[in-house]
Amino acid sequence: MGYYPAVDDDPVEKARQQWAARHPDESGFVVLVSMLRSYAMVLRDLERTLRPLDLTLSRFEVLLLLSFTREERLPVMRLRDLLLIHGSSATYLVDRLAQAGWVAREADPADRRVSIVRLTDAGRERMEAGARALTDSGFGPIAGLDEEGRRELSAQLAALRGAAPPRIGEAA
Repeated sequence: MGYYPAVDDDPVEKARQQWAARHPDESGFVVLVSMLRSYAMVLRDLERTLRPLDLTLSRFEVLLLLSFTREERLPVMRLRDLLLIHGSSATYLVDRLAQAGWVAREADPADRRVSIVRLTDAGRERMEAGARALTDSGFGPIAGLDEEGRRELSAQLAALRGAAPPRIGEAA
């Protein structure tokens, strides 16, 4: 199921030892550090997978979010909210995607101050290529988990977000 370094080589275990010697709530600290390190590992692997497609995970996520909408378009500030990023970061992402021809900016006919981002045909093709690459890679380190482990982890992460467990495998 994957390589497990000796406990002495595990940076989380080393950090736990240091924390436990000075502070309370050892398990909370271990969960926090484990999540942060795991996120960094997953991000690194997924970025490596998407790089040959000239995509970052953030750019792929914008294309994916647009593809999930009925008309394949969203206001820039809605993307900002969905991505949990600053408005200037959303603008930067959209600018890079527009330069690549993967999205187009349009003025909202109801409010010309609002910028709408629309997925282009080229963007849809790039998003599909990214989805295939991520799927083929098993989503990086997540490939090391069996189906039951993925479902359990998904449920635990949903609980941290204050959400119900995902209904994996159920019809939408």
